[in-house]
Amino acid sequence: MKTVRRILGAQMAVTVAAVLLVLAMGGESRAAWSALIGGAIGFSTAYVYARRMFATRGEEPAELVKAQYRAEFYKLAFTIVLFATTFTVYRDIAALPLFLTYAATLMVYWAALLFA
Repeated sequence: MKTVRRILGAQMAVTVAAVLLVLAMGGESRAAWSALIGGAIGFSTAYVYARRMFATRGEEPAELVKAQYRAEFYKLAFTIVLFATTFTVYRDIAALPLFLTYAATLMVYWAALLFA
């Protein structure tokens, strides 16, 4: 669980860094909000995955694989719902900062593999 906390913390830090970068580059507030929302979608879906995955107490390989697929399904469904809600509710979204920050939070997994 310690590794999960580190990954989630790194994803949050990447999100804050992206928002600050947008603001430092003279970006408008809608771009900064869009970056924040993209990052929030990234780390909140990772949290959903982790909670679902660690809810499984079994140690049988079949149970663990089933739990992984189930957790990944929940993460994907939650991602779709959050993006759909974002585009429905927040009509003035800046797509580039939204998707770039979301992608940056996903890259945290790759970095975690390198330093694990």
